[in-house]
Amino acid sequence: MCVVALWATACTGDDGGAPTGLSAEPFRLELDVGDCFDRPASPDVESVPAVPCRRPHDLEVFATFELDPEEAAFPGATAVATRAGNGCDERFAVYVGVDQASSGLLIVPYAPDALAWELGERGVTCAVSLADGPLEGSVRASEAPGG
Repeated sequence: MCVVALWATACTGDDGGAPTGLSAEPFRLELDVGDCFDRPASPDVESVPAVPCRRPHDLEVFATFELDPEEAAFPGATAVATRAGNGCDERFAVYVGVDQASSGLLIVPYAPDALAWELGERGVTCAVSLADGPLEGSVRASEAPGG
């Protein structure tokens, strides 16, 4: 499994400490399954807009799910990244049509960091990308990179 872990907030410490960036607001990737988007140019953004999948783009959302809502204390960045990556990996083949290892695609999970967790956020957004270059078209049921 090849997973690139990104947290839903880029502006706070992974240890739950004080914010280390320009904003203390958690970044929310409020996109739906099938939406395509580009990586933000700056980590200090509040949201990322969807773009048409028919034009070159960086990522495509292939699944969303919630981590355990009953777990009150932040389990740590590594634990959250592992759970998010495993959850995304389990959902990959349903969307793309082939397992990740044979697809040539990378899994990019967006998961809550300590601040977002403290605010009750448990949502994970699973996206897919290519290691080099943009995606062109949707990867849904494509079984191959780039759509």
